[in-house]
Amino acid sequence: MEDETMSNTSEKIAENVLLLAVARLSMALSLPALGFVAYLLNLNLEQKFQAQENKIVAQKESSDRQANLTTARVETVERVAQSAIDQAGKVNERLISVETKQTQESAASERFQAATLTRLDRLQDSIVGQSNAISALTATLQADQDRNRPPPP
Repeated sequence: MEDETMSNTSEKIAENVLLLAVARLSMALSLPALGFVAYLLNLNLEQKFQAQENKIVAQKESSDRQANLTTARVETVERVAQSAIDQAGKVNERLISVETKQTQESAASERFQAATLTRLDRLQDSIVGQSNAISALTATLQADQDRNRPPPP
């Protein structure tokens, strides 16, 4: 009977030590793991921002090319008679269309970036909340273990 009690006490101590080691290991690894997740999300966002920036640059280059073309056409049209005036009006409409499109794309890009930053802030708040919950759960488990531990003889 005494051997069984001693063996049972040894098992409980071993289980408590193992649980404590697992709890501390999970506490120690939770922040680096969350940091790694945030790092991966940041990389993903950076890739999206880069893709969006590339699109904007391509559109700007296209717009610049279109503007240069329009300028050349206007100079040519100014040398011609009444038909040149009609052509200049059409080019002006095209330029306005390109500028409107560029403005709309720029506004859409700004909205996307603002929404993405808001989501990132929410994610960071969630990470902090989860970290706090893990700490509270670990403390609760430790307190429960301390409460259930039999008093020393």
